[in-house]
Amino acid sequence: MTEEVWTVGYHAVLGVLESGRPVDALWIQRGRRDARMRKITIAAQQRGVRFALVPRQRLDGIASGVAHNGCAVRSAPIAFADLHDLLHGSDAPTRLLLIDDVDDPHNVGAVVRTAAAFGVDGLIIAGPSAPPLGGAVSKAAAGLLGRVPVVRERVAADALSSLRDEGFWVFAADASGTPLAAVKPTDRWVLCIGAEERGLRAKTRSKVDEFVAIPMAEGVESLNLSVSAGILLWELNKN
Repeated sequence: MTEEVWTVGYHAVLGVLESGRPVDALWIQRGRRDARMRKITIAAQQRGVRFALVPRQRLDGIASGVAHNGCAVRSAPIAFADLHDLLHGSDAPTRLLLIDDVDDPHNVGAVVRTAAAFGVDGLIIAGPSAPPLGGAVSKAAAGLLGRVPVVRERVAADALSSLRDEGFWVFAADASGTPLAAVKPTDRWVLCIGAEERGLRAKTRSKVDEFVAIPMAEGVESLNLSVSAGILLWELNKN
C-alpha cells in the first residue's frame, strides 16, 4: 500500500473502518475501556482488522496537534473522482458544490460533512492550497469522507467552464447577489464558495452565472464557510 495516511479521532476512525477502505494499522490508546473504544474494537473485529494498544504519546506523535480521542488508523487515501464522473448524463439532475482556494483543513472537513448531509452529487475542491484529505480534514468531516465523491481541480475556472459546457448553471455566494429566496435553480447546478477571508478568486468569479446572498441581520458581515454552504444548499435543494 502506498501513500498511506493517518486518520485520527473517534468519528473519523470509525468512518474509515465502516467504509471498507484498506486498513494497514489501527492504534488504540492503552488503558482506554470506554464505550467509544469498545465500538472501535468491534468495528475492527468485524473487518478482521488487528489493532495495537499503544501509549498516548505515540498517538500524540502522529496526530500533529489534532485531538485523536485515543485512536488512529492508517489506511489508503480517499480516491479522487474525475470531474466527468459527476456529470451523470446530459439531462440528469445534478447538484454540485465547489470550494475555491480553501486552505484551512477544518473548514474543508466541515464542508465535506455539510455536502454529505445535503446529499450533493459531488464536491469539487479547487485551488493550489487545498490540504490533503487526512488528519484534521478527516476529523472535521466526522467520518463522512468518502460519502460524497470528491474531485480535486487546480483551477476552479477551468472546471466551471467544463461544467457550463455540460449545461450547468453556476451559482456563487456573494453578499451583493440575488436574495436567496428569489433564486430559481435549474436541474443542473454548481454552487461555488470561496475562502472566508478572500472569497472567490477573480478568475473563478468570471465563470459565475448568478451570485446569491444569504439575508443576515444588520451588523453581521459573514458566516462560517460550512454554515454558509449549509444554508445555501438547503435553500437550493428546496426549489
